[in-house]
Amino acid sequence: MTALTNTRNRNRKELSDLSAPSSRSVPPSLGRTLNEFLQSLGEVLVDITALEVNTMVVAQITGDKFIAWEAYRDIYAISEDYLEQQEIHESLCDRYLELRKNLELEYTLLLTNPTSEFYDPSVLDSARGNGQILTDPTVEMHDIQTRLPDPVQPTSPEDILKAQKVLADSHFLRSLRKISELKAALDNRNKALLKKQAEQEGYIKSEVLQKAVTTDMIYAQTVIQLDGDIINRYSQEIFDHPHRDTILLIHKEGVLAGERQWRGLLEFIINLVQGSLQRASSREFLPWNSSKQKG
Repeated sequence: MTALTNTRNRNRKELSDLSAPSSRSVPPSLGRTLNEFLQSLGEVLVDITALEVNTMVVAQITGDKFIAWEAYRDIYAISEDYLEQQEIHESLCDRYLELRKNLELEYTLLLTNPTSEFYDPSVLDSARGNGQILTDPTVEMHDIQTRLPDPVQPTSPEDILKAQKVLADSHFLRSLRKISELKAALDNRNKALLKKQAEQEGYIKSEVLQKAVTTDMIYAQTVIQLDGDIINRYSQEIFDHPHRDTILLIHKEGVLAGERQWRGLLEFIINLVQGSLQRASSREFLPWNSSKQKG
């Protein structure tokens, strides 16, 4: 048994883009580099407005590396036929389909965002039809006509390029990484459920089987928001777990360590931004810059 604490920054609020410093008297290449850096820094700030710590017990820890294309391809393929072919346990089918639905929703949000390079006004016009994923939280995946570029059976090279372009979007990529983490947990739990089912003689109820498998599920979750709100969630199964106290202790230590790291990162970024803005402001008021501005 291995206890795993996952500490990550969570996107909870939207932040405005950071203003780029004045590039007067700065070489054009350096100005562009600094501007790109500040823009990427703004995207980082969006991700660290809240801290999320999840603690789960896993059967084993794999060294699998996140590969965006692989994760996108595997999640795109999820369907009712896929679940049957992959022998997904019945208790997990709805959760798999929800992951696929979330991926579709993230892409639809890109298509309906006027500030996105993927913006497509026609998607908003069809919000009551194919765009119902935006307006109907109960819509089923099989009722949704996907707009995502097909990485499994592309009809042309343009489909591959379009998919790669989507994966280059930082917001979509962050969402994909989160969904991929959830799918990995489901995959491991599915294996554990099927293994336990094979070990049992005769028919065993799904509810009983789920309780018998105590790995690959989140037992404790803590979310600390920038405004000071703290949310703690505990799975009901933890109260009957034989290692409950150990899991809760590990979770507590993970929260403390994550909070220290989070606050340190916040302080570092704030100081970095302040320093950049102060240097830009000082260049603005240098005598030779002032004379150029007047001229």
